[in-house]
Amino acid sequence: MVFSIYSKTESKGRALILAFSCDPHQSMEERNGWNRALQAASNYQTVVLCGPHCDQSILEKSIPEDLKGRIQFIIVPLAPKILKQIDREISFYRGYRKWTVEAKRLAVRLHEKEPFDFAHLATLCGFREPGTFYELPMPFILGPIGGTSGFPLSYLRYGNLVGGLFEVSRNIINYFQRNHSRRISNALANSAVVLAANSSTQKHLSKFVPNSMPVMLETGIDYELSPPRDLRDPSRPLRILWTGRLRMWKGLPLLLYAMSKLPPDVRVNLRVLGEGRCSESWKRLAGKLKLDDCIEWLDRPSYRESMEHYHWADVFAFTSLRDTSGTGLLESLAAGVPIIGLDHQGAADMITDNCGIKISVGSPKKSIDEFTRALIRLSRDATELHRLSLGATERAKNYQWTEYSNPMLRIYNSCIQSQSSIIRDRATSSDPSRVTAVPKQHEQHEGAL
Repeated sequence: MVFSIYSKTESKGRALILAFSCDPHQSMEERNGWNRALQAASNYQTVVLCGPHCDQSILEKSIPEDLKGRIQFIIVPLAPKILKQIDREISFYRGYRKWTVEAKRLAVRLHEKEPFDFAHLATLCGFREPGTFYELPMPFILGPIGGTSGFPLSYLRYGNLVGGLFEVSRNIINYFQRNHSRRISNALANSAVVLAANSSTQKHLSKFVPNSMPVMLETGIDYELSPPRDLRDPSRPLRILWTGRLRMWKGLPLLLYAMSKLPPDVRVNLRVLGEGRCSESWKRLAGKLKLDDCIEWLDRPSYRESMEHYHWADVFAFTSLRDTSGTGLLESLAAGVPIIGLDHQGAADMITDNCGIKISVGSPKKSIDEFTRALIRLSRDATELHRLSLGATERAKNYQWTEYSNPMLRIYNSCIQSQSSIIRDRATSSDPSRVTAVPKQHEQHEGAL
């Protein structure tokens, strides 16, 4: 049973949510689409257009009782050959672009039958393929979008040849798409509102957005926050949690090298949750650094099951060298686990001095040294660890989906009001009999100017 975290109000119009990924039980991207849909349904009659891999029955069964009758999910089908493109990483965006075309066609037909007041492309978060939804005859909201940042090239030495070539190629593609893609610049320039998932994306893209580009994290916390923790027992090792795909850009070797430099009195246990193509090479590195006895390698569980690992941990290590935000950051905050993380991209917005320790990015050696010092500091100072733990829980409150609801609804309402104003202005300009005379005192005031 899924409970609503939104309070339903009287319907104020009709919303169209475009969520290629949408599911309350799957990964971050799917949960983002689901929660954005619930946000809209709390105030509006909402239609959600979903990708072909979404399960209609699961979506309908998961609708909270107080929102039933307010939200409708429609799966936008694709031809089998397009589905094959979506299922392959290298051709995913080619297939996804076809979905945006089909979803737009369906949106137009639905709008002709019963008009929508606004449309919102809630997922995907990536900036690469915004589609042409801004051409719909209604205000269009794009984002939050991210994925604009590149891999810091000085860290390539901690990867492999294939991974390094991929990251360099991605950096080049990112640069040209950010600055020269007509599809992206058109979407940014013609959307009623564009939201950036982090400050880096805002910096990269705001020059193409006519209005302001607010920052709003693309994801949120949809479960209960943990109660305050007790002081750590200094007689046991410091417990470190690391989660994510075992891929080059996740940067786990930075933590492994930092652990290899710890003094004898600082004992640690590391639990790694994840799988991926770097698994074997990183395990070999751990063996070379004589860390086998203090590392536990586990497959990553579902996001609900992963919380028990955060409750086990004393600190969360975030080493990702490119990430819009990072699900693990939110999960650690919700569990009251302080973060030791790289100070860039989405993490830079999320980590404060009250909930974690920021690690500088630029020199790999400096990053490793700072990770080492941070582990030493928190291992030896239980009071400081406890302070950061309390700060993590407090910080988590800012990222609960309920906190996002009011700002998002204000954006929706402003789009509706702006559209109503435009319609009134057009009606006035096309019908001279409806032009209102300027009050006498206004004429005098304007003349005085």
